[in-house]
Amino acid sequence: MFRRFAYKEMKKATEKFSSVIGKGGFGTVYKAQFVDGSITAVKRMDKVSKQGEEEFCREIELLARLHHRHLVALKGFCAERNERFLVYEYMENGSLKDHLHSSGRKRLSWRTRLQIAIDVANALEYLHFYCDPPLCHRDIKSSNILLDEKFVAKVADFGLAHASRSDAISFEPVNTDIRGTPGYMDPEYVVTQELTEKSDIYSYGVLLLELVSGRRAIHENRNLVEWSQKFLATDSRLPELVDPAIGDSFDFEQLHMVVELIKWCTHKEGRARPSIKQVLRVFSEHLDPVQTAFLKMKKVMVMPGEGVAK
Repeated sequence: MFRRFAYKEMKKATEKFSSVIGKGGFGTVYKAQFVDGSITAVKRMDKVSKQGEEEFCREIELLARLHHRHLVALKGFCAERNERFLVYEYMENGSLKDHLHSSGRKRLSWRTRLQIAIDVANALEYLHFYCDPPLCHRDIKSSNILLDEKFVAKVADFGLAHASRSDAISFEPVNTDIRGTPGYMDPEYVVTQELTEKSDIYSYGVLLLELVSGRRAIHENRNLVEWSQKFLATDSRLPELVDPAIGDSFDFEQLHMVVELIKWCTHKEGRARPSIKQVLRVFSEHLDPVQTAFLKMKKVMVMPGEGVAK
């Protein structure tokens, strides 16, 4: 359950909107502490346009029925005057983008990056297979992956999310206006305007490449997937692709496995890409026994509270 907040509560909790922790195309995010001591993240929309209002309402509607350990939880909202706020659980370590591309942030180890990739895949599995109807996020990118105090990753920002027909057994192509972020957008979707879960898979492939390389989705004025081809072509050049911050503290066999996933997920044709279940199976089969056992234990432990969203 989530609650409706008053504007004056928003103003007081954010110290008159001075506690800025992030900015994006939608507006500004603040750290907020309410009178009961609870700490949250508050997203304030820049201006209430028709499109912005639709995204605001869509996010409330979706997050009211989505419950998963790897989705950022909505705590409440404020719709007063001409102001619109969404109140989320506070994620201590900010966004994945911050850790990959901002100076002064703790550099992520190879193992942590793998775990983040698996966390995001688990979130997408929930959206693609266990929501009713199936849901396409449409904007998977490093700035929408938030990290808690233990660096557990959670997917945020459902303003662009799109559901398939409610009577569809699986996700069928839906014609829709082209929306997304340059560098992460599925090239097939741009051409056909047909949205399926395979568009999320492409974005996920770019995210994997970003995790491995530590480079932005647009690098040296080129799409990161295009830029990386010279390194992906032969095994001997794969180490050159790895983020220098990791150094040589990575497992080459795991790197090879992730690179194969990147190639598979970013295939030009959507039908040639894997499902997110296939991605998770590859991770499970190629990680060392300790990691695999840990992942299976996590899945068993959380299943009771994560039924089908309706």
